Amino acid sequence: MRKTLVLAALLAAIPLLSGCLVASVAGAAVGVGGAVVGGAVDLVTTSPEEQQRKDNERLRRENEELRRQNGQ
Repeated sequence: MRKTLVLAALLAAIPLLSGCLVASVAGAAVGVGGAVVGGAVDLVTTSPEEQQRKDNERLRRENEELRRQNGQ
């Protein structure tokens, strides 16, 4: 009798647990999709000033790295 009750409780809990799994997978997929769209919007909407700052920062870092490699 006890085994039957435990088995029935486990079988009753399966749909509840699978719903949690589906919700977490769906939430992860939406999060990844949002990150991709957000990145694409950033690429399209970068202002010239912002791009210039990024380029200057990249060049500064490259220059520092070259100085370190040359021992200066």
